[in-house]
Amino acid sequence: MQEPQHEMELHQFDQCAQTLEADGYALLSLPQHGEVVASLSQAFATARWALDVVSKSRDSSDPSETTGCKVVPLIDPESDSASWTGYHCAASTNGRYNEFREGFVFSNGEMFDIQMRNHKADLDCISAETQRSFGNEMNEMFHIMHDVIADGILRAIERRLQLPHLYFKTALGPTDNSSQWHMKRYVVDSSSLERQRQGSNETLTLLPVHTDPSLISVVVVDQRGVNTGGMGLEVFHSKTCTWEEISHHGHAIAIIFVGSVLSHLTPGQSFPAAKHRVVRWWSDETLSCKCQRVVATLFVRPHGDARMKPLASPLLQCEDDQAKNYMTFRQWNSRVARNYMKKKRAKTWVL
Repeated sequence: MQEPQHEMELHQFDQCAQTLEADGYALLSLPQHGEVVASLSQAFATARWALDVVSKSRDSSDPSETTGCKVVPLIDPESDSASWTGYHCAASTNGRYNEFREGFVFSNGEMFDIQMRNHKADLDCISAETQRSFGNEMNEMFHIMHDVIADGILRAIERRLQLPHLYFKTALGPTDNSSQWHMKRYVVDSSSLERQRQGSNETLTLLPVHTDPSLISVVVVDQRGVNTGGMGLEVFHSKTCTWEEISHHGHAIAIIFVGSVLSHLTPGQSFPAAKHRVVRWWSDETLSCKCQRVVATLFVRPHGDARMKPLASPLLQCEDDQAKNYMTFRQWNSRVARNYMKKKRAKTWVL
């Protein structure tokens, strides 16, 4: 297979880094007819199949229905969410960010598999020539999102901040063994809509306002090609104090967010963390076809023992205080994880 990164130009990443520094988020165009998009499309098809299989098996009393996914770990909501690997259903018990989302989480290089051969009847959306295991498809998607897209962005940030080459990898990584990524599907049912109707002229918020616990985050929405809008994904603009929907989404667009880690490491000067949320994106007339919103999100995280001290950039007006006992990313992220699992705030219906 041709290396996907050969299809993308250096200037694309540099332009993206420049926009991230100014706005906290950016869109990166992917080659629409290349290996990258083809692999993403295949992985999304497999993920949708897997979500259907796992959801079906959880609701079935027939042991034959569970044959293919008996090895899928179910996430314990009482465990540390920073280290989750497995499946969780859509429920507020899995944290206020997952009330309307089910899906798979992979942390720290961990992976599991689902045997596709046991569910051949469910594989109409996946061509026989390209059928591989769920694990293989998810590993391929991680490779694209981390090794191609995220790595290209981080190298561009290094150039922009005049950091040494491979600074993020050597000083904070290796991030491929410390990152976390999600394959989530939004679940919107009749009770959700009824709750919305009880609030006149209000908008249903499916993913509350937050910043990501990452250096950068890479988001790809499962829709073919390039499509207008963000399917409800909105970013907060601090200068105007307004919410604005992302302009485009799809397999050929990677949405990049500055996370709270990078913002913390460039204190108050560069790369602001982007506040974002997901709100209702469909009309009642399009409910049946628009509520299948599947999204892959990669959180590029430092290694657990990496110190949360300012980046060694000559452009940043801050000095590394050698006497200061900087917390590790593991300590920092533990606080974030506790907040992630808090009960949702009393008011979740926003104007």
